[in-house]
Amino acid sequence: MIEQRTLGVVVVAVCIGAGVGCDDNQSQSAAAPAVSEQAPPSAEPEKPPPPEPKPEPTPLVNAMIRIPGGTFTMGSNEGGPDEKPPKQMTVASFEMDVHEVTLRSYMVCINEQKCTYSDYDSFCNWGKDHRLDDPINCVEWDQAKSYCEFVGKRLPTEAEWEYAARGTDGRANGWGNGEAPEGLCFNRPRRGTCRVDSVPVDSAFGLRGMAGNVWEWTSDGYNPDYSKPRSKEQKVYRGASFLETNKADLRASVRNTRLANVRMDYLGFRCARNPGAKKK
Repeated sequence: MIEQRTLGVVVVAVCIGAGVGCDDNQSQSAAAPAVSEQAPPSAEPEKPPPPEPKPEPTPLVNAMIRIPGGTFTMGSNEGGPDEKPPKQMTVASFEMDVHEVTLRSYMVCINEQKCTYSDYDSFCNWGKDHRLDDPINCVEWDQAKSYCEFVGKRLPTEAEWEYAARGTDGRANGWGNGEAPEGLCFNRPRRGTCRVDSVPVDSAFGLRGMAGNVWEWTSDGYNPDYSKPRSKEQKVYRGASFLETNKADLRASVRNTRLANVRMDYLGFRCARNPGAKKK
């Protein structure tokens, strides 16, 4: 309070001494209109973009395509030694899965205690929710066979597999002899597999994923010579995978082999069925 009174005296003295100024300033202040700051109109908050629709899950039991019987040229003079010499093969009518068996489908078999767990390696799809509709991989031959039997199917023979990819017109690649379609799942060594329904049709009969994504077990044992007895321990697999970097490795006649008890991140399967077989 003492400091306020002293300050009031000083202010009056200054005004008296000056003669003018204080009242003028006061009158000017009184005359000046009060300026009120108006708040800008409130803008409506921006609405977040709608979430991208999630793709529908793939069917738990793979759809199939009926493949008519026919005669085709199996093997190639342009390929490796075990593709030669090409020979004429006749295949009876059968049905083949449209795409490779998915992790989602394989989990059902495990839940029913008819299948066993795959491996958990870095590129194995087991345990990865964002890979549910990618191919099951890291399974050995017996596991693939067990799953196909669980859904009332079987593994395709090597001849059936190649025929389903190539048809009867002698094409080297499943998609034909022209340019490869967009979206083939290969040359992805650091990214792994693709969703099975995201890859294009790449076979003579409308199947998907016959060139890339994962190699596929067949029911047949391996022998470098088609005409000789096949191994029981070493099985044939077909179709190339996400690891291949050269389109030449996607040819439908390329053969590959491993012992039946190996589990690889580039190796999965699809199933086949005889027409009229009991469905589950």
